[in-house]
Amino acid sequence: MVLVFAGLVVFGKKKPLYDVYAVGEEFDPDGTSVAMLWKNGEPLMRLSELGAKAGANSLFVSGLDVFVAGFEQTEEGTSIAMLWKNGQGMALSDEARDGCANSVFVESENVYVAGYVNDEKGISVATLWINSKAFSLSKGRFPASANSVFVLGENVYVAGSETSGKATEAAMLWTNGAGYMLNDESSPQASARSVFVSGGDVYVAGSEKDKYGQGMATIWVNGEAASISTDGSDAGAYNIFVSAPNVYVAGFEASVGAAQQAPEGVLWVNGYAQPYKVEQPPAYFYSVFVLGPDVFVAGREGNIATVWKNGKPLHHTSKDGIASFNSVFVQPIR
Repeated sequence: MVLVFAGLVVFGKKKPLYDVYAVGEEFDPDGTSVAMLWKNGEPLMRLSELGAKAGANSLFVSGLDVFVAGFEQTEEGTSIAMLWKNGQGMALSDEARDGCANSVFVESENVYVAGYVNDEKGISVATLWINSKAFSLSKGRFPASANSVFVLGENVYVAGSETSGKATEAAMLWTNGAGYMLNDESSPQASARSVFVSGGDVYVAGSEKDKYGQGMATIWVNGEAASISTDGSDAGAYNIFVSAPNVYVAGFEASVGAAQQAPEGVLWVNGYAQPYKVEQPPAYFYSVFVLGPDVFVAGREGNIATVWKNGKPLHHTSKDGIASFNSVFVQPIR
């Protein structure tokens, strides 16, 4: 039977309109974490070397190229910041000091990676790599990390965190290398995990600690903070995506006190938690991607890596293994 669907002629069933890529970790039988790339729910390739402990934190698809940011450990135990392009690995840091690549973004054939590298004193320095050339964002006086990068036009935005000498952690936003602390003295401990720019506004997602030491999932819009999690819970925001006029945030929330429960993955849309079917808590939502009317969320429930589409499970790994999807990217098929 011949069908016509969305301008495509197919035989027997409709042709997919997009590919869903996900990256994360899968654990070998010996417990070693493996950096993995999946496509449409199926393993596409193992990124890390055999026997090396590794992880994949972020991906970006540009044309026919798939870029993945993560880390891989040496036999001596040093963590190396890694960028994989179509499965070919490139070390961004050397074997002398620990490093990690947390986020990747591609714009105008330039590849931007955010992460950290330890200096000679062992202090982590927030680092931005542009086409593999490293630029330090923090001074190296206190530990810092760059967790997310977003590029729009000539401007490069990086979200991260930096610890001060008083052991407090500041949520940071660097714009073209200039740093700005997002939290104030009323919330002395915070972290920025994701940044997105849309319509002239800069959105950052992360967490702040309340006076009881519990985490609050927080978004900052042009520097103004708003908590989106339930009062009295322990929560955090990992990733933000803006598809005007809606703002999507992926994270987690857990009840505390007498009603303490396992963490649950949460997708907030414009500050309101959406219903999601999770069968095996604890669950964490690490990434969100919006394409047209469809909302894709990646994370894990129990030991199973899962991608949800519009609130329902779309892809997941085997129930017999241990895995996590840390980032999702959806590319239309042209």
